[in-house]
Amino acid sequence: MRASHPEAQWFDEARFGLFIHWGPYSLREIEASWPLLDKSDKAIGVEAYEALADEFNPARYDPKAWARAAKEAGAKYVVLTAKHHDGFCLFDTKTTDYNAARRGPKRDLIGPYVEAMRDEGLKVGLYFTTIDWHDPDFATIPIASWLASPKPNVYDPLRWWSFHQRFVEQLRELLTGYGRIDLIWFDVPGFGADRWRSHEVKRMMLNLQPHLVVNDRLPDAGDYETPEQFVPLHPPDEWWETCLTMNDQWAYHSDPDTYKPPVALLDTLLEVATKGGNLLLNVGPRPDGTWPEPALARLEAIGAWLRHSGESVYGTQRTPAHFPPAFYGPTTVKSKTVYLHVRDIPRFPLELREMGGRVRNVRLVRTGGAAQLPDGSRQRLLGRRRRSSQHPAPLDRPAGGVAGRMEHGRGGRIRGASGLARETRLNRLKGRFPQAVYAFLTTPASSRTSDSSGVMNSVFCPS
Repeated sequence: MRASHPEAQWFDEARFGLFIHWGPYSLREIEASWPLLDKSDKAIGVEAYEALADEFNPARYDPKAWARAAKEAGAKYVVLTAKHHDGFCLFDTKTTDYNAARRGPKRDLIGPYVEAMRDEGLKVGLYFTTIDWHDPDFATIPIASWLASPKPNVYDPLRWWSFHQRFVEQLRELLTGYGRIDLIWFDVPGFGADRWRSHEVKRMMLNLQPHLVVNDRLPDAGDYETPEQFVPLHPPDEWWETCLTMNDQWAYHSDPDTYKPPVALLDTLLEVATKGGNLLLNVGPRPDGTWPEPALARLEAIGAWLRHSGESVYGTQRTPAHFPPAFYGPTTVKSKTVYLHVRDIPRFPLELREMGGRVRNVRLVRTGGAAQLPDGSRQRLLGRRRRSSQHPAPLDRPAGGVAGRMEHGRGGRIRGASGLARETRLNRLKGRFPQAVYAFLTTPASSRTSDSSGVMNSVFCPS
């Protein structure tokens, strides 16, 4: 696992992307594709569902506005459903008439999306499911009883080969007709790599676009793992990404009360970054192509926070396993800098232990202002459990609404920079974001010396 091409390494630094589920199903505010199944609580039947393709007419589709919103939210890449399980293609394909260019929209919807994302400097991803319930030769994949096809077909090698040729041709169209594509997001693995000819498919894709990143849902061919709707307690050792809805379904739903609070979404992003993964946060556009206001409001809030504190998220590595749980907040690491995200004004000093080096300086990321160690305070060398006679590594209260960053080496009591706003208590239920991100520049334990020679200088990063 893990792509080796130099131009694919962006994925391990992105940390935040947007998922977009959009298609004819948006017209009825039903979930993407699943109402085709009789067991769905919103089942509408195959004929009624597929008729939505002629009604689908996104007159206000503005991919440039999508791209601006994604960039302002702080996302580094975007993934759009080029084809979901229903088999409806948002692109012009020669393999089926069940596509946006031949049905309701009467135009290709993928081309403008790709161009708009590239113009904003965003990495371009396309969701392309392995399931195709519209294709007459697709066989029911025996993964689980609830995943029966709405048009059940027993596996037949010849019919499967016919379907598979169309499957590969659609991929080829996407990878040759729209310029550079950065990521392909497959969905619902089944049957195993042999029937999908996964390695041949992956080789074909990389021959067309060598830098391509591919997820793990094409069996045995992925570059990263994809937990869904949760953050794993113990994250994968390799690249990984969790996809998450803002509300209670992937496709558009108008009820604003189903949306998660902005602070919960940011908290998830920070937890994912702490564990070295990416968060792919979903947006379900309206059928006319516009984004719901509750989704935009949450993206704007996350983007505002990332603009001043994004350095504690982008390009960071997972928190080393040896860090003890002395600090109960998200912790990220970048080179010799450790970022502590303070969720609330602590009632007691925060003790920082076993950071593996010495704290050289501390600053608040949001303001760039230095936080200072008190003169004459004795500091414990980190990396040991032994306590000194002084309090080891406590952290004074941060100022409200500030993000900061800490550079590690020694522990010590840390004072806030002068001129900061008056302290305010974080009330997470009311949706306030972490009060501070402290950045600690550190020197490795092996670099400890009695003087400052050879010690890394403090790094100033603007807010």
